[in-house]
Amino acid sequence: MRELIIKKCVISGLMLISVSTLSAQKATYDVYAGWYKQWNDSLKGANIVAAQQYLRNHKAKVKKKIVVGIVDSGADIDCKSLKPVLWTNPKEIPDGKDNDRNGYADDVHGWNFLGTKDGKFNMTSAGTEEYRQFKRLFPKYKNVKSEAEVAADDKDEYAYYLKMRRKAKINSYLMFYEHSIEKQKLMARMADLLNQTKVNVDTLTLRGMLDEEVADTLAKNTFLQYIMTDLYRVPLDTKWNDYVKKQRSDCALMEKRIYGIEHDKDKRLLLGDDMDDADDRFYGNNTLNVDGMDHGNFVAGVVAGVVADDLRYSGVWTSARVMPVRVSPDGDEYDKDVASGIRYAVDNGAKVINVSLGKYTSPNPKMVNEAIAYAAKHDVLIVAAAGNDHLNIDTIDYFPSAVDAAGKVFDNYIRVGGTAMDGSRSSISNYGVNKVDLYAPGEYISGVYPGDKKDFANGTSVAAPVVSGIAAMLRSYFPKVKAARLKRVLIETAREMNGLKLVDAEAAAKRLTR
Repeated sequence: MRELIIKKCVISGLMLISVSTLSAQKATYDVYAGWYKQWNDSLKGANIVAAQQYLRNHKAKVKKKIVVGIVDSGADIDCKSLKPVLWTNPKEIPDGKDNDRNGYADDVHGWNFLGTKDGKFNMTSAGTEEYRQFKRLFPKYKNVKSEAEVAADDKDEYAYYLKMRRKAKINSYLMFYEHSIEKQKLMARMADLLNQTKVNVDTLTLRGMLDEEVADTLAKNTFLQYIMTDLYRVPLDTKWNDYVKKQRSDCALMEKRIYGIEHDKDKRLLLGDDMDDADDRFYGNNTLNVDGMDHGNFVAGVVAGVVADDLRYSGVWTSARVMPVRVSPDGDEYDKDVASGIRYAVDNGAKVINVSLGKYTSPNPKMVNEAIAYAAKHDVLIVAAAGNDHLNIDTIDYFPSAVDAAGKVFDNYIRVGGTAMDGSRSSISNYGVNKVDLYAPGEYISGVYPGDKKDFANGTSVAAPVVSGIAAMLRSYFPKVKAARLKRVLIETAREMNGLKLVDAEAAAKRLTR
């Protein structure tokens, strides 16, 4: 493999990596299209082909059409590979009215919780949750130099602010900004001192400035300490005035950015809902074709896509119907939107929900957990991605946490890690004995991007929909099997390999036919 073109769609801290080769290398990947559906001596996939053959041999009948909610970044509803399997709201027509009175006008194929009601604005970028939390608290603590200055009642909040500031990786920038402000003061003083001499500042260079004697030697030496890095980086024949102009310009840009942190409002507020009220969930619009939909489109395709000209690129269970629910911008998703998206999918008939998203900071985990509990109450299985940072998430916070008030994991929630072709854990997959329930193929997964572009992707974002597709298939044949039992069956019948539980569709099917 001489050269790869890597395309990253970073959603909610997860990474779906599309792998395309140059035309000379195309066949290298193409030969593996659909490998994840198999299980043999060399390819340790999810054993889906054998499961489907087993069900046919036993004359099992599909008893129900299963809808899979794709709570993600949207989808290309004009994609030929998705059109045959798109969920269609049977009581809704595109006429600007809420025909079925579910609170969402014209939700023919799903809903977008990241847009304004009039459709004029659709949010595509959000940054990390850590940055958003830092930004929220920055105006309050921006001038605080030590904990001693903080009121007793604010100590915990201040500690949280410092944590978010660190995790948002903004510390060094703020320190550099403070350094720049001090440098501006010293530079102004140095300019005054130079003006007091007979030197021609219009022709003066940095080298000349270093050699020039001024009235206040201490001030000059202090200034030189502050610009020591610049003296190594900037040519000494640079004109003094040009240097001053550049430093002032750079500082002004930093000031503008710092001002923006404090004063620029979160664009998410344009949607008009109360972000702290889970019941205020009738917001957004029906636009699913939005920039950044690549991730959701590929995920939906892995579940059920139909690629007529090459079935190897088709999804796990093409008899399912996929319901795109847009909640993920580029960056971390908002808790409110995830909760709203899950409830929407449940209320509109999904029996499996794929959630290929996740993050390490959550300001309102309870809201999302209550939505998961709502899904459990309605017998809906949720399949989520474990994340792609090669971290042991047993030792850190990871969201959705999917636990009830007592800290017990919901029995309708499966978190999925990713594996390589040989059944080993993928090098990017998060892991954890307690928090990762199951593993599924997560490397070189074939599917389609918007515009029906065939491609391959890596990550737990594509491992999760492999399991969602299997769950949809099994619920189609065995609709009376409850979500909690299906979760147990998928885990109990998994293959033990390399210390991991690898999903085995055939073994699960056999268990359910007993």
